[in-house]
Amino acid sequence: MKLTQGDLEGIPLTDENYSFFGNIPFIYGRDSLELSQDLLKAYTKAASEQDFPREACRGEATIKATVQQNEPHSAWNLAVLIPFWPILPVNESWTYALSARIFCNGTLARHVEFIEQQDVKATFYGWFRTDLVNKASKEMHRKLVQRLTFELNANRQTDMNSVSDY
Repeated sequence: MKLTQGDLEGIPLTDENYSFFGNIPFIYGRDSLELSQDLLKAYTKAASEQDFPREACRGEATIKATVQQNEPHSAWNLAVLIPFWPILPVNESWTYALSARIFCNGTLARHVEFIEQQDVKATFYGWFRTDLVNKASKEMHRKLVQRLTFELNANRQTDMNSVSDY
């Protein structure tokens, strides 16, 4: 599986040489993995240089991944009797929790936390299940980048709907 890689279509990448958030650890179980350069560039693009000047601000972020089984495995399944049987229904929820903090001039300027979840339902093991998990992972990274971009946008007008009502 490629949980730390993403070809995020529609998400602009930055041309910066380094990541604003440094190396974002991707924690899965007891393992800590590194995100691909494309994902680091996408997360860096979320924090605009105008709102967070690079010479005065820096960011820290972590992503924690968890997997929860939604249904227990059935004892009547052939995979229990034949260990290499490729069919074993899987129904699980993958969750990514992003925690990001931005410091400007040594002071905490912004702290955000987001959770994204995707359900993976598969019948076969191997490449079919891996494909479903990889697609779910890309989608969760895409949503996290979009939510981070929206939250870090200092120029948005959040009260426009309530003002237009009066």
